[in-house]
Amino acid sequence: MIRSGYAVTEPSDSRVLLRMLYLSFVAFVLLRIGLNALILNQFVNYTTLEGSTIEKIHPAFYGIGLIAVAILLNYRIELSAQDVGILRAIIVFLAGICGLLLMLSVSGQSTSSGYILDTYIVACMAVFVMMTLPNQWRSNLGELILLFLILSAAVGIAEFALRTRLLPYAAGEDVFRPTGLSDHPLQLGQWCAVGICFLSVARWRPSFKLMGVVILFVGALASGARIASVAACVSCALFLILEPMPARSQVDSIQRKMMLAIAGLIVLIAVIGIMFAAGALSRFEGGFVDQSSLARVSIYGVFDYLSWKEFLFGADIARVQRIALDIFGLPFIESSFVVFTVQFGLIGAILFAMLLANLFRALLKGRSAIVMLATVMFFALALTNNALSVKSADILIITLLTMCDHTGWSRRWIK
Repeated sequence: MIRSGYAVTEPSDSRVLLRMLYLSFVAFVLLRIGLNALILNQFVNYTTLEGSTIEKIHPAFYGIGLIAVAILLNYRIELSAQDVGILRAIIVFLAGICGLLLMLSVSGQSTSSGYILDTYIVACMAVFVMMTLPNQWRSNLGELILLFLILSAAVGIAEFALRTRLLPYAAGEDVFRPTGLSDHPLQLGQWCAVGICFLSVARWRPSFKLMGVVILFVGALASGARIASVAACVSCALFLILEPMPARSQVDSIQRKMMLAIAGLIVLIAVIGIMFAAGALSRFEGGFVDQSSLARVSIYGVFDYLSWKEFLFGADIARVQRIALDIFGLPFIESSFVVFTVQFGLIGAILFAMLLANLFRALLKGRSAIVMLATVMFFALALTNNALSVKSADILIITLLTMCDHTGWSRRWIK
């Protein structure tokens, strides 16, 4: 029998097939992350109201799904105890989502499930595929994702310097904010802040990691995302404290970290000063409370226009969007909590939150402290806007990066 990780089969060409599936999986994951809504909308009706159902689903969704099916049909899979827990959480999550959507269908509530498929279901399929791969291959994919985040930050820095964007961006704004390779400046800032923490689990040289930290930090400042910029500062501190420092003794390690902290603080102050002079921190001048932040608070006023039945069991999201536009002057509902409550009802929204929390509980079991903190930071940032209730690759990124941390893993190979 051939050793090829957790997915093992009898035929002699199983390793070749597994490598082909792995390369295809990597390609589709990068396609899902890189081919965002800004690009897709130039060719198909991906997030617009028009278009067919097929256009509303990202092309990578079909590819990742086919790979998952191919693995099920061609491999006998044996999982570690930890991966079994993750698989159970995925099954519970998918069953719960199907129950919620069925409940909405039976009640006659109109709802858009496109972001459920493109954000959450695709992440579950990708996690399943990851569980069938050797740890080495998982780490390789995670490092490719980190390289993409660093590249996106570098593009964002260049866009800020040149005051022009690489990707099309239709939303108007008073202050220029780069998007890099992401959908939105807030997403770019979120990627940078969270990516700094995940650099700790990359198998790179310390010098390359530090260079990545600097690029991501500057990218967060350039994005103009205020909360993400503050989170990036916290991430730098967490990286410094929790990143293992090679040394002859623990005392020597602490001394080296103190010296690195002093040097990092000097660099941090210099970077902030340069970015402030360049105008990247202009949004901080008015504090954290402005028209944009108030819009995310005033949107909760739509609940006043819902009956108790609609509040508890769900309402027509299209009608609520019209209320937000006509009464509050808000073209978008920039709050995932409001979207989930309107679509699923308060009871359904709480159930969805419990399902998602259970999934990430299984994913984070046995991981390193910095990965746990990075995941908490991700959700804290995502809940400040509507990142969790739109079509995006954020959940896919955080789940795959989480699985690349092998701390505490118990490996079990088929003999």
